[in-house]
Amino acid sequence: MISKKSFNMNVLAVFASVLLIQACSKDRIEETPLNQYGDLNTYFDSKKQAEQEFIIDTSGNSPIIGNQGTKIGIGKQCLKFPNGDSVTWPFTVKLVELYKPKDMIYYQMPTVAGGNILATEGEIRLRVFKNNTELLLKPNPCLAQVEFRDLDSIRNTNMNVYYGIQTNNKPDWSGLGTLTNFTNTSYGYSAPISVLGWINCGKLTGAASGSTLTFTSTTDDLNNVGIFIYIPSSKTLMQVYNSVSTPIPNNSAVKIIAIGAKSNGDLFSYSQALTVNSNSTINITMTAITDANLTSALDNL
Repeated sequence: MISKKSFNMNVLAVFASVLLIQACSKDRIEETPLNQYGDLNTYFDSKKQAEQEFIIDTSGNSPIIGNQGTKIGIGKQCLKFPNGDSVTWPFTVKLVELYKPKDMIYYQMPTVAGGNILATEGEIRLRVFKNNTELLLKPNPCLAQVEFRDLDSIRNTNMNVYYGIQTNNKPDWSGLGTLTNFTNTSYGYSAPISVLGWINCGKLTGAASGSTLTFTSTTDDLNNVGIFIYIPSSKTLMQVYNSVSTPIPNNSAVKIIAIGAKSNGDLFSYSQALTVNSNSTINITMTAITDANLTSALDNL
C-alpha cells in the first residue's frame, strides 16, 4: 500500500519532469535562427571596374592604354574569326583592369593556380570583337603584347603569364602561361600573350602546403557570405569556398574580410588581421556596415 506522502512525492516528481521536458522543448523551439544573406553578386556587380572599349580602325594608335595604365599592342593581322577567317577594320578591344585587391574581390578573381597561391602585380581581361563576334589570336608567332603598370615601383622578378580558366565553377589560373615570362621595364611588366581572356602577372609564392583556416559561425549562415583572405606582402588574394581556405604559407600575415548582403541591400561584414602559423578555426560574427565604410575597408587591405 502506497502512503499518501509517497503518492504526493511521486506526483511532484512527475510534475517536475513534465516541466523540465517542456522547458527543454521550448528552448529548442526558441533557438535563435542564424542570420541569412542574399545573393552577393548583385552588390559586387554594382561595384565592379567597368569594362573599357576601344574602337580600332586604320587611324588607331598603338599601344592602347587603359584607364589604370595597362598597355595593349594588338594588330588585325594577328586576329581571326572562330572559323579562321581574317579580320578587317574596325574591331573593338574590351579591357578590364584589376590591380587592387578590392577590385579583384568585386570580380571574385582570387590569385590561386591549381591550389597554389600566386603573388600578383595585377589581373586583366582582354577581349576583341568584330561586331558581336568574339575574335581569337592566330597561332604563335602571332601574339599580342601587354604591359602591366607597376603601382609601387618595387619590381618583382621572374613574373609569369597566367591565363584564367574555370575549374569546378571556380576561377583558376592555369599553368600554361608559366612558359612565358614578363620582362621588367621602366614602366612595369611586359610580355607577349598567346591567348585572349583573363591574364595574370604573377608567380608562385609557395607550394600547396602550409596551414588552412576554417570558418564557422554561431550567429550567421555563411552560405552566401563572401570570405576573402589577403596577404599584403605578396599581394595575394584568396577566396574561401566550402568554409576551408587554400593552404597558406606559415608565418604569413593575413587580412580576413567577410561580406554579406541582405535581400534589401543592407550590408554586413567581419574583418580580422592575424598571422597564420597552424590550422585554425575562425568564428565569424557579422555586423552591419555602410557601403562607404565597407569600400574604405577594402581600400585599406
